[in-house]
Amino acid sequence: MARDVTHLVADLGTTHVLFGITFEQLVLILYPLFLIPIIYFWYYDVRRRRFLSLVPTGCTKLGLQGESNNTDELDSKYDRGTKDQQMWQVKTIYIHPIKSCAPIELDIADVDAEGLTYDRKFAFAELLKPSVFNPSLSAQDTKPKWTFRTLRQPGYEKLALVKPEIWIPRNAEAEAAGSLRRVEQEGALIIKYPNVPTGVLAPLDRLMMSLGLIPKDNSFRVPLNVRRDHKYPREVVNIWKDDPIWINLGEHVPEDFKQWLGVKNPLSLFRVDPENYRHVFRCAPKREDVGFQPAVGFQDAYPLHMLNIASVHDVGSKVGNAISGLSVRRFRGNLILEGPPAYDEDDWKKIKIGDHELYCTCHTLRCRLPNVDPDTAVRHPTEPDKTLRSFRCIDPGDPKNAALGMQMVPAKNERFQIRVGDSVEVLERGEHFYVKQ
Repeated sequence: MARDVTHLVADLGTTHVLFGITFEQLVLILYPLFLIPIIYFWYYDVRRRRFLSLVPTGCTKLGLQGESNNTDELDSKYDRGTKDQQMWQVKTIYIHPIKSCAPIELDIADVDAEGLTYDRKFAFAELLKPSVFNPSLSAQDTKPKWTFRTLRQPGYEKLALVKPEIWIPRNAEAEAAGSLRRVEQEGALIIKYPNVPTGVLAPLDRLMMSLGLIPKDNSFRVPLNVRRDHKYPREVVNIWKDDPIWINLGEHVPEDFKQWLGVKNPLSLFRVDPENYRHVFRCAPKREDVGFQPAVGFQDAYPLHMLNIASVHDVGSKVGNAISGLSVRRFRGNLILEGPPAYDEDDWKKIKIGDHELYCTCHTLRCRLPNVDPDTAVRHPTEPDKTLRSFRCIDPGDPKNAALGMQMVPAKNERFQIRVGDSVEVLERGEHFYVKQ
């Protein structure tokens, strides 16, 4: 028997054939089969190390740990609300670090004259050139200008799938880290977006992703709070009728992100300059009345946005089969309240949340942005915009646009906190008249 095995091995090493295949041919066949898993495990290790390198040392991830406070948002118990203000409270708190991108849910939020800390401090902007065929434009006006982009613009629906993570320093570790880790001490914003396999190996990539061997997201990182001595360029970025000079972090935006988003023009990420906020006037309280002028970053108009979940439920009941389960997340509010009857908030002028007073400055006038599903980034052609316009054009200041929710401004220029479960009390009621931009 041993002699037969010896002869077989010797035969494989020469020109003899086993099952019609020479030893050399067998090696050529098996070699790629062994090589493929080695390459993929190496690729997975590279991707894993790349992600871990993005996580700043000495920092902790900001956000709610555990189940969302909004998981039961579609429960019918929120349909009617109650007139008993003792039952009114804050249900959910959201910040949106990057305008039009996914939110981060909090249990406790810091508030100041600019709104919730880290809310709308970043936005993507596209370098656009005004029409050269407009003879009324000056030579300066025809130069390309960075213009903020949101879910409103067709083609930017994918922003809903961009998930920011905020990493803030743990003080003791940050101090011990030393000067070589100053960037980590400033915190970091990690930006995740879907990993969409392409090319001939795309089927294998998808298989490895389903097995958890390749990340389902790509990601990149930018500083959360830039230092005073930063070297980033300060450039004009247009937001509505404002042209603030803010911080261009475009050097960190990878090419594959731009390709995934499908943007043809130059794309960048801007951060609000803490020393150059946009002051809010219009319906906001005046400096002579409250002692300060409210300000915003990339918010459309006012520092805070409140939604009543009962009001969203009523809209959802009227949308019908067009949208199954209308989520409050479509309307991108900061504070989601439970308890008040639907639309009770329409005439709120001043309220108290916990121990802190806030002005309800005006109704939130709605565009078609909520037509984009925050989970799929699919834009519905008409809803909920069509339904809202059918019965919620209630503000005499802008009778052509529907209202849902309230814009708010803190009553004092001091930092305080709002927590999930804080009580909500209406202090003043009255009529509102929306002042357009």
